[in-house]
Amino acid sequence: MPRRFHLQPLLDLARNNSDDAGRKLQQLKVKWQEADFKLSQLTGYREEYRNRLLQNTQQGMQMVAWREFQLFMDKLDQAIALQGDEVEKCKQQWEGGRREWLERQRQLKAYDTLSQRHAASEVKRDSKKEQLEQDEFAGRAFQSAQADKDIPD
Repeated sequence: MPRRFHLQPLLDLARNNSDDAGRKLQQLKVKWQEADFKLSQLTGYREEYRNRLLQNTQQGMQMVAWREFQLFMDKLDQAIALQGDEVEKCKQQWEGGRREWLERQRQLKAYDTLSQRHAASEVKRDSKKEQLEQDEFAGRAFQSAQADKDIPD
């Protein structure tokens, strides 16, 4: 019977840690994509409002309305800058999560390699044991056959 891999609890833990890091990495990727989508929406809004401003100024616009448009555009630019910072933060978090996931994968691979070596050595050990048993059985059968030959009929 094969002996138990004595590092199995560590292999299981490494597998769980790797799975957790993978899930976390996926969540960070979704968060980054959502932040990037919001940034592209804000940038789109800015272009849309800029085009409206150009149309309105060509048709004539009161100074108060123009000033309010400018204030709104400034606030929109601030929101875009903040969202750009958020996108960069999400990207940095994803890169950190990726490094963690890669480290967890490396640990898992190391324990998995040890587990495979253990399994291979167990197969080799069992094969040797089986071969010895067969040799012993064959030796006993040979001795029994020799003993039967030596007995006169």
